[in-house]
Amino acid sequence: MSLLDAAERFASMDRSAIVLDSERCLHSLDRNSACEACFNICPVWAITPSKPPVLDSEKCESCLACLTVCPVGAYKADDAVSSLLNAVTHVENKTLELICAKNPQPEKGISESSTGLRVKGCLAGLGAGTYLALAAFGLDRIITRTESCSACEWASLRPQIDSQIEHAAHFLAAWNKNETITSLSSSDGFVERIAWNAENPPLSRRDLFRMMARQGQVAMARAMENGEHTTGHRPGRDRTRMLGAITHLDAPQNESTVDVSEFGFATVTIGETCTACGACGRACPTSALQFEKDEDNTTFALKFSAGNCIGCDLCTHVCAPASVTVNHAPTFAQIFDEEQVTLREGELVKCERCGSLMAKRGDARLCDLCEYRRTHPFGSVMPPGFNGGQFKAPEARR
Repeated sequence: MSLLDAAERFASMDRSAIVLDSERCLHSLDRNSACEACFNICPVWAITPSKPPVLDSEKCESCLACLTVCPVGAYKADDAVSSLLNAVTHVENKTLELICAKNPQPEKGISESSTGLRVKGCLAGLGAGTYLALAAFGLDRIITRTESCSACEWASLRPQIDSQIEHAAHFLAAWNKNETITSLSSSDGFVERIAWNAENPPLSRRDLFRMMARQGQVAMARAMENGEHTTGHRPGRDRTRMLGAITHLDAPQNESTVDVSEFGFATVTIGETCTACGACGRACPTSALQFEKDEDNTTFALKFSAGNCIGCDLCTHVCAPASVTVNHAPTFAQIFDEEQVTLREGELVKCERCGSLMAKRGDARLCDLCEYRRTHPFGSVMPPGFNGGQFKAPEARR
């Protein structure tokens, strides 16, 4: 088999089959979770609402919409975005039309000067973060084609597409680019124009020379996608792409006018009663909270990345002294101006009874649990959000 044959066979493999990692789902981490992001998104009812939800792979048609809504990335598959961002580096025109796999007339568009890019799955599988990433490439107009949605078996996803566009435009207002992204629901006046398959854009010798001059854009496309594949606990792919795109945009001009309180962002504060147990850092499903100790176990620091926080409140459920407070109405600056902040730091000492490490607080010599047992020898104490032993921290399940 030649290298060309191998490449063609590899490219033809379908890697878009959806897989649900139920252990990653918020309902597996915290039975108090109220997340319903995926419950009603599936247009063919392949997802059964449960705690955690159940995915019927035989019913699934790989529309890819569930990939963008899960806040912790429990749904996994190769989506259309990596190919799309790569294809955009080939585009000469500044007007881009996004077309789904089921659109019956991809070869027609608004003008001869626009370029149509056809992506696999439904446009609801792109997410607001992808629109921000496209805006970072300097496109003048990004048009989402929805004129054929009403006749599609995935028609129920149309509101999700509109919501993603609105979401992205809302954030782009901070850069005065909120009118860059629009949707088109009518085919009136369409003309023939360039149309590419995003997974297989044309590549001529001239394109190769152009690509050499656009290495910066190619590197940017790869950087945005590489962040989504980072191992460990991370936010869902849409949030990750959004954060990556914003780092490639210029400094915002009107961030004070952008309200982010309705988009799942949150900030956290830690009170003085913190015992440095580290439970919040271990439980955090997106690594927004990270608990660190020095090599000698003499100091600690609790660090917070606001962009990664999805406001799930799991940290408040596991904090025994109720030291964690979550603010679900942060400002744009609180989310995006600083990558990581230290919420709490201090010295570590050992409990004189059990030997566990704890934050040094005045003359206290016993950890909170031992102090409680000293005064309540026949009692028991549980974290505020602990409900009948239902919470399972990630480390407890390994």
